[in-house]
Amino acid sequence: MHLLPYFYSEYSLRMLGDAITVNKIVFSILQQKLHAVGFDAWDTISEADVYSGHPHCYALFMRCILYGFPDVAAALLRKYPWFCIGGGDEALASSVFRILFEEYGYKPKINTLQFRAKKFAHLKANICLDMFDLLKQSIPRGGYGRGKTSYKAGRNSSLPQYASRGTMDDVGKLLDLRLSNLENRRRTLNHTVRG
Repeated sequence: MHLLPYFYSEYSLRMLGDAITVNKIVFSILQQKLHAVGFDAWDTISEADVYSGHPHCYALFMRCILYGFPDVAAALLRKYPWFCIGGGDEALASSVFRILFEEYGYKPKINTLQFRAKKFAHLKANICLDMFDLLKQSIPRGGYGRGKTSYKAGRNSSLPQYASRGTMDDVGKLLDLRLSNLENRRRTLNHTVRG
């Protein structure tokens, strides 16, 4: 027999069970989409981190989704100089939320302060799902020499078919450039005399 606090009624326990079921459905959809973009770092996070809403876990998901769409990520990096993929988890969440709003008109249901909390797992998962869908819709088609996108179903193919080696190199160069700029700014700030 479970000993629950007296304020849990049968109705609230049933609602709690429904919420857990909904979370599991949302997380299973998120897991499928993460697999489609090549997420393979499941050994670095635990199921408890996913269900509790640990910010590092969801920042890892966001980063992987961005890496899964290299053409779109490269275009966003060129368009917005403040866009940060390689920074810390909070900087990533802040810049992703800002990109989602400015580029797609999508306003996340939580702010960056709430993202830092170890809560709101369901909302963070929904943001990742919406981010995946928005980035997938903005894949360049037609005049860019790319055909329809389709996902390979197989264990050896973790990236979508539209990702070419040239675009992956471009994204890598842009990320290296951004990281070197961050390092230069960090060194400048460290040598600044503060009074």
